Amino acid sequence: MLFVNFYPVAYVFAFAISNGINFLMNQLITYPEHRPNRTFIWLQRLLKAEVTSVSALVISLSVALIFHYLFHVNEYISNPIGLCFSFIYKYLVSDRYVYRPRGEKMVAPVAEPVADPMTPPRADENTTTAAD
Repeated sequence: MLFVNFYPVAYVFAFAISNGINFLMNQLITYPEHRPNRTFIWLQRLLKAEVTSVSALVISLSVALIFHYLFHVNEYISNPIGLCFSFIYKYLVSDRYVYRPRGEKMVAPVAEPVADPMTPPRADENTTTAAD
């Protein structure tokens, strides 16, 4: 019975460690181009990741409870709905707030014109050839 009182503490530590490992794997595998070069930046981003995860948990639970109690949706349906909201929120916030260095903005790549390989090349009317 003594260990029952430690369950909330163990849960919080397990949550923090799980998110820390998730952060480390994302930083090394998913976002290697944004890997920080100082320990302070690693710790700062880890703290941001933990805050993002806690807020995603709150969003997931809130949405699930709203769907269940307000809209009378079955809890087995409302929970995945809450998880979907949480997933989208966490991805967007993590991508922009946690893993990218400050000042780096997302820039869309410039589209290059693609020529159809089956179309023969056309001679420009304004240019002259050596035969002219």
